Amino acid sequence: MTAFDALAPLGPQPPDAARLPHADEPTFSSGDQVDGWWSLLYRGWTLLAPSGARIDLTEIERACFLCLLRNPNRELLRQELMATRASTNLRTLNVAICRLRSKVLRAGIRLPLHTVHGVGYVFLGNLRELSTL
Repeated sequence: MTAFDALAPLGPQPPDAARLPHADEPTFSSGDQVDGWWSLLYRGWTLLAPSGARIDLTEIERACFLCLLRNPNRELLRQELMATRASTNLRTLNVAICRLRSKVLRAGIRLPLHTVHGVGYVFLGNLRELSTL
């Protein structure tokens, strides 16, 4: 037995905290590629991008995505999106959409959620909910 062997860990050790992703950063898994689909996981609380990036959603972001899921490729009025949560007003909705776009962009992806000026928003990607996750 060498001095190095005496210092080696005996069992699995916790991961180095410096290597853990920050709470705001999406996590990636090489097996998460999903053939061009944007997917809602964990009852809509996580957005899985086609690249495999996982983005945690806030309550209002989740509500918006569930509304978009029920209305594929349709322009949704801001009022329809605001109706998903009683406490949502126009400013709250616009700020949430802006933050969501920024969050997805930080993961290196462009969100196919487009503003329809004077109307609302439309999601022009393939969106589905994966109920098994």
